Amino acid sequence: MNVVTSLSCSSQAVRIASVLARLFVLMATVACLQSCASKPSVQPVTTNASTNPPQNSRYVFLPPIDDNGVSSGAHAVTICLPPGYASTDRRYPVIYVLDGEMAFLTAQHGMWDAIGYEMAHDQLVHEGLIEPAIFVAVHNNFDSEGRFNRGVDYRRADPEADKDTPPARRWNGEGFYKYLSQTIKPLIDRTYRTRPEPASTGLAGFSLSGLAAFWMTYEHPETFGMALCQSPAPPIKDVLDRHKGPVPKVRLWLDAGSREAHNGSTIPQTAIAVSHKLLSLGFRQNDNLAFYIGHNQGHEKFDCNQRMRGALYFLLRTRQPELTGLEIVETGTIDPGPIRLNRTGNVALEAVYDNWFRLTDFTARFEITDPTVATLLPVSNQVQPRSPGTTTIISSFAGRRVEQQLVVDPPPSPLPCDATTRRVVVDGDLSDWPDRSIKVDATLKTRDAPYWTGPADLSYRFACQYDEQFLYIAVETVDDQLRSVPDKDPWLQDGIEVRVDARPTDQRLLGKGDKEGQDLLLVAMSPAHPGEKRLPYQAAQLPSGTQVICKVTPGGYITEIAIPVAYLNTKAGKTWTDFRLNIVVNDLDNNPTGSKGFQTDKLWWQPDWRYSENIWGSGTFKRQPALQ
Repeated sequence: MNVVTSLSCSSQAVRIASVLARLFVLMATVACLQSCASKPSVQPVTTNASTNPPQNSRYVFLPPIDDNGVSSGAHAVTICLPPGYASTDRRYPVIYVLDGEMAFLTAQHGMWDAIGYEMAHDQLVHEGLIEPAIFVAVHNNFDSEGRFNRGVDYRRADPEADKDTPPARRWNGEGFYKYLSQTIKPLIDRTYRTRPEPASTGLAGFSLSGLAAFWMTYEHPETFGMALCQSPAPPIKDVLDRHKGPVPKVRLWLDAGSREAHNGSTIPQTAIAVSHKLLSLGFRQNDNLAFYIGHNQGHEKFDCNQRMRGALYFLLRTRQPELTGLEIVETGTIDPGPIRLNRTGNVALEAVYDNWFRLTDFTARFEITDPTVATLLPVSNQVQPRSPGTTTIISSFAGRRVEQQLVVDPPPSPLPCDATTRRVVVDGDLSDWPDRSIKVDATLKTRDAPYWTGPADLSYRFACQYDEQFLYIAVETVDDQLRSVPDKDPWLQDGIEVRVDARPTDQRLLGKGDKEGQDLLLVAMSPAHPGEKRLPYQAAQLPSGTQVICKVTPGGYITEIAIPVAYLNTKAGKTWTDFRLNIVVNDLDNNPTGSKGFQTDKLWWQPDWRYSENIWGSGTFKRQPALQ
C-alpha cells in the first residue's frame, strides 16, 4: 500500500483508536493506582510540617519548602511515583512539573482542573514504550494580594519591564531556577532513587510555565537535559535571541493548540518560528526536537492532556519509532479524510509513526493544484477559500509524496434586510418593529458558554431593517439574572456586542474584524437600569449620527441601534448593497470566577470572526428593494 492509499485508512484508524485509547488510559490509571496501593508505602520526606501524606499512596505531598530567600517564597511539592516503585531497586528519570498544583488527577482535581501527566505516563509504561519516571510537581505560592507568583518565578529579570514594578512583583526567574536546582532537586535526589544526570532530568510546563521550562533548560543544560513545553507563552522567541553561550545539548518538545491566540499573534505560529530557529542552530526533527499542533484545541489544561502521550513518548521512549505514513490535515478540525473549507484553514503535514505517535512537520511546503479554488498564504500555511470547488493539496516528507483532496464549500446564502416605510425611533420600545425573526437560543460551542443552562438563562432574537437614513438593528435579550454596572466593559458583565462589516465583498467575505473601528464597526453596551444614562463602549469613536440604547426590561433587556447609511456607503466605496453582521451576548451569572471577562458565557449568533472558526460570508444581509 503506498503512502497516498494508506492516508485515509491511517487517518480513520488512528482517530478511532485514539478514542479507545482515552478509555484505556482511565482503566490503566485505575489499575496502576490499585497496584500501587497493594505495595509497601513509600515514606515521605521529613519537612517542617506536621502533616504526612496518606499511607499506601503513589502521591507524596511535601508542605511548603523554604527557598532561603532566592525566589518568591516557600513552595509545596507533590511527588507522583511510578507504579511499582517500592517493589524494585531501579533508578528513575525525573520530570519536574511547574504549575504543580494542576499536574495530577488527585482527589482535589477533576478532569478539567488538571493536566494529568500520570495518565499518559501510565498507559505508555503499560505498553512498554517509555521508561517509567518520577514526577515532581512544584506548586505556585501566592503574593500578599492572593495572586499566583508564577509571573515572578517563571520570567527572568528584565530591567525595562521591572523599572516601574514594585519589588515584590519583579521578575525573578533566575532565583526560582536556583531554588529548583539547589534546594528541590538535591532533596529529591537524596530521598528517591533518581538518575540525577541532566540527560535524565526534565522540566515541564504549560503556557507561562511552558516558557519557563524552555528557557531554564536552554540556559541551564548542566541541570536539565530535556523540556516539555506545552503552549509556551510567545516571549519564548526572545530566549534564543538573548542566549549567549553555545547551543545546548538538550531535547525539546514544543506543542500548541490550533485555536490558541495571544495579543493578536498565535501561539502555534510563535512555536513554529522558534522550531525553525532551533533547526537552523543544529537541532534535528524527531531526534532532539519535536513539535505538534493539537487539532481544534485551545489554551486549556484538558487540551494539554490530549497531547501528553506524544510528548512523554518523545522524551522517555525506549526506541526510535517507525514512520508508517503521512497525512495532510487541517488543524482546526478533528474530521478525517478530505479537507473541507468554509473559512481560512491551517494545513499541516503530519508524520504518522507506529504506536499512535504523530509529529507535525513544521518545515513542510504545500502546493495547491487549482489556485482559483483556494490559495496558500505565505509562511503561515494558511489556506484561504477563493471559490466553491474541489482541488488537491500536495506535500512531501523524507522523500515520500502525499496528496489530499481539498473541497471549498460555498458561503452561506445572504439573509434579507428589508426596507421600512414606518418611522423608527431608537427608544428601546420595539412596538414599531416587525417580529424579531432570527432566534439565538443555543450555543455554537460548549466552551463559549460553560455555565449556560438553556434559553431561559440566556437567549435573544433580533432583526434588521433600513430606510434612507439609517440601518436599524433591534435585539431582544432574555436574561434571568442581570448583573450590569456602569463602570465595566460589556464583555466583563452582562452586555451585548454587535459587529458590522460593510466593506467590499472581497474584503468582507473572509474579514476577521481584528481592526475594530477601522475594518468594521463595534457597538457594545451593557443594559442601563431605570433612571440611568449609559453610553456605548468608546461612544466618541462611533460614526457621527449613530444612535444606541440598551435598557433593562422585566425579563432581560432590549438593544436598539441606528447606523447612518452614509457610514455604510463610505465603507463599501459605493451605495451599499449588503453587509455582514454578528452578535454576541455576554452573561455573567452562574460564573464561579466572578468578574473575569473571558469566563462569561457568550452566546454567539455566528462563529467569532476574529478566530479560525470564522465562516466566510457568515452573517451576510442583502438589501431588499423598497416596496413601491
